[in-house]
Amino acid sequence: MVPSVAYSPISYGSNGSGGKYPSNKGVASPVVPHPSQSPGGPLEGQSNSVTIAIADEHIGAVVGRGGRNIMEISQVSGARIKISDRGDFISGTSDRKVTITGSPEAIRAAEALIMQKVSSNSER
Repeated sequence: MVPSVAYSPISYGSNGSGGKYPSNKGVASPVVPHPSQSPGGPLEGQSNSVTIAIADEHIGAVVGRGGRNIMEISQVSGARIKISDRGDFISGTSDRKVTITGSPEAIRAAEALIMQKVSSNSER
């Protein structure tokens, strides 16, 4: 069972070039909502996209050996997850962009599972 998490997105601007991303003080920062459709917002039944910042040191735990963790998170949540390339950081940070695409429920579930991996890695 996927744990329930409070979901209160904070808009920091667009996810396109010139977008603003929050600073990550160690683990992860707030989500940056980004509808994948036109500026009018997503249509019913279509997917949304959210980008979160994850410290580079935690990406390995999120991906897992051979991509096992990220594939499991994607299958369990129903969301598509893309992690920015190695060395592609959010401007001014050492945080990688993790883009989660899917229904609002899938996004919440994927984010919760990702944060569990980050939290487990932080305790080591």
